[in-house]
Amino acid sequence: LDLNMQRYAEKAMQEHMKSLQLQFEKGYGNNAPWLKKNALTESRIKSLKLYKTLKKKKWSEQQILDSLNTKHKLNLFSWEGDQIIEASVIDSLRHTMKFLNAGFVAVDPNTGAIKAYVGGIDFEYFKYDHVSASKRQVGSTFKPIVYTTALEKGIEPCSYYPVKEVTYTNQKGWTPTNGGTEETDRHLNYSIEKALSESVNTIAVKVLEDVGIDAVIEQAEKMGITSSLPKVPSLALGTAELSMIELIEAYTSFANEGRVSKPFYITKITDKSGTVLYESPKALDMDVAFSEETRQMMIEMMKSTINTGTAQRMRSRYGLNNDIAGKTGTTQNNKDGWFVGISPKLVMLSWVGNDDHRIGFSNTSIGQGANSALPIVALFLKQMNRDQKFKAITSAIFETPSETVKEALACEQEKRDGFLKRLFKKDKKER
Repeated sequence: LDLNMQRYAEKAMQEHMKSLQLQFEKGYGNNAPWLKKNALTESRIKSLKLYKTLKKKKWSEQQILDSLNTKHKLNLFSWEGDQIIEASVIDSLRHTMKFLNAGFVAVDPNTGAIKAYVGGIDFEYFKYDHVSASKRQVGSTFKPIVYTTALEKGIEPCSYYPVKEVTYTNQKGWTPTNGGTEETDRHLNYSIEKALSESVNTIAVKVLEDVGIDAVIEQAEKMGITSSLPKVPSLALGTAELSMIELIEAYTSFANEGRVSKPFYITKITDKSGTVLYESPKALDMDVAFSEETRQMMIEMMKSTINTGTAQRMRSRYGLNNDIAGKTGTTQNNKDGWFVGISPKLVMLSWVGNDDHRIGFSNTSIGQGANSALPIVALFLKQMNRDQKFKAITSAIFETPSETVKEALACEQEKRDGFLKRLFKKDKKER
C-alpha cells in the first residue's frame, strides 16, 4: 500500500458515499424497504444472533419481539458523525439496513502491487471486506471480456450489429433490453466500439452468441477469472458473480501487454536489523491472454467509454484529462454499481451497493455505475493529479496504436439500414 494513495482512496469514498446515501434515501422516500414491516425486515430480525439465542431459550415470539423493541442507549453510524440515541435492537437493525456500502482497489498493472484498498465504508460498524470476501454480479464490466473474445475470434471492430431487441426462444422467451425509455430504432446498427462505449445490452448478447459461450468462458479464464461462470447468454450482461480482486486482476491485462498480473499486498517483511522474514515470490510470467492488436483495440474502445460513452462524466463533471480507458457496470434491478478505470500505470475499480442484495437502488439514474461507483475513482484521481509525487502515474499515456489498429477502427460508429434493406429485409425478432 502507498500511504498517500490509501488516504486519497478513503477520502474519495467518504466524500462520495455521504452524498450518494442522501440520493439513495431520497429516491425511496417513505417507501423505503427498511421502513416497512415486510418479509425482508422479518427475515433480517430472525437472522439476528439475539433472536436465535432467545428462541433457543423457548421464549415466545411476542416475548422476543418485546425484548428486541426495548430501547437502550445505542451508538449508531451516521455520515454526520456517530450518534448515541435511545433505540431498540430493531431500530438499530432498520437504521443499519439503509446504508450503502462500497469497495475500492487500485493496482499497479505491471506488477500486481496493490496501492490502495478500501474494503467498506466503516469497519467498526460494517465488518466485511467487499474487495476480497464479497462476490456480486459484475454487470457490464464483464462486456470487455466478451468483446475481447470477439476480436480474438476474428470479428472486426467495425462489424455492425443491429441495436433492436431480439427474443431468444431457446432461452424461454428471454428478451434482453437496453437502458432508457426511448424506443429502439429497429433499423439502427452500431459498430462494436460504439456498442461497448454505450454499453448496449442487446448487442453484447448477440456478440456472445456469435463467438460462443464456451469461447467467452475460456477467454475469461485466460484473464485470471477462476470463479464458476454461468453458461447462459445473460453472461454477456454480467450475471456472473465475482470478487473485486478477481475482476481487477482480469483488467490488469489491458495495461500489461496482454499479461495478467496477480494482485499482492506485501513485498517483504524485515525485522529491526533488516533481516528478511518474508518476501513476496516473484510473479511468474503468465501466458499472454490475448494479442497485442486486440489489446490496443480494446484500450481504444474503452477510451471511447470515457470520452463519449457511459463514463463521459469523468471529463464533463470531474474535469479529468488523464489518459484513461474504462467501463461502467450496473446489475439487474440496480442492485450493484461498478466502475473500472484503466491507465498505463494504475488500474482502479470501485463497487457500490447494499450489503443485503435484496435492496437495490430505487431507479437507474441513481443506481447506474456512472453515478454510484464512478465518482469514487474520479475523486481519487483528482487528488492524485494535485500531488506532484504521482505525476509519473497521472501523466502517463498509452502508446499510439499501430497503423493496423487505426485502420481497423476507422469507420462510422453507427449506420441505418438503407431504404431497400428496410423495405425488403424481414424483421427477425426471434433467435
